[in-house]
Amino acid sequence: MFKNTAIAAGIAIWALCATALGAPGQGLDDVQVGEKGLQTRIALICDGPCGLEKRGDGIFFLRGVTADLSLDLSTRSRNIAGFTMTPDAEGSLLNVASRRILEYANTKSCTIAGRPATCVDLFYADATARQAELATPSLAQNKPAKEAAPEPAPKPAPKPALRESAPDRLSRFASLGPPERLQPPTPARLASVRSVQKPVEADKPVIREEKPLPSPRPQKFDYAGQVEALLGKTLTPGYCASARATLQSDPWALGAMVDTGLCQAAAGKSEEADATLARILEYTPDNYEAYVGRALIALQAGEKSVARRYFQNALDAPPPMEESSRIVAAMRGL
Repeated sequence: MFKNTAIAAGIAIWALCATALGAPGQGLDDVQVGEKGLQTRIALICDGPCGLEKRGDGIFFLRGVTADLSLDLSTRSRNIAGFTMTPDAEGSLLNVASRRILEYANTKSCTIAGRPATCVDLFYADATARQAELATPSLAQNKPAKEAAPEPAPKPAPKPALRESAPDRLSRFASLGPPERLQPPTPARLASVRSVQKPVEADKPVIREEKPLPSPRPQKFDYAGQVEALLGKTLTPGYCASARATLQSDPWALGAMVDTGLCQAAAGKSEEADATLARILEYTPDNYEAYVGRALIALQAGEKSVARRYFQNALDAPPPMEESSRIVAAMRGL
């Protein structure tokens, strides 16, 4: 059964429920599809680790999970017409039907709604720019056949790095230096017109003691409010107590460890919280929530350059589309 569950900030996300057929001990709980511009993401959420292998352009192999489904997205996606999953030996084949020219695709571990998942990111070329390039005649076409030089062999497309990096068209925020402060001009000295015969003592003005103006109170940094605005988590006392209890019962519950670090920072324990979030990043270097938590701790301490670096690390993870837009907006406000 397929269901359209969310449309937010101009980014459509379709959540699908799929039941694995005949999968021994492991099933496919959910499939989510998100799209923004020329990028499409397919997220697979399994009972356990989703072992996804790339087999070709738009073809992937999901090992250990047997699923049979077909999804038509021709009316909701501009990049893909849909995809199918068919059972195969030791797993299932995922075949994506593209509607544009596929530049490259990669797979990586990701986190969807606090659950570990495997994401397929597909990046497509702009069809309008490609058609204009093909429609422009080259100089070799205007010359006679005997004078035309042989066309060089096309260069192979560059392969993506092992660790995913943002495409070239996604701009990074450059660090901004402080504005230059101009020194005040030196006052010119006035030359006397005639010499003074006798010193004349002027009346001294009455000196009035002026009281200093009261300094404005610094506004308290609302850490819990920033976490709710960027990550959608409300750090209530009950929420934080539940995260601590879960972490005590299972030390490897990384989601509860992230929530515990955020609650520590909201309670004013910045050093303890930063140590907790740094320990999470040792286990999961692509945990964007931990980077956002450390960025907010840096902002609370007035270190905007450090916060900007942690926000950029969170975008490189990358987070889901909606959270990514919020983080970009927070960076623009620095």
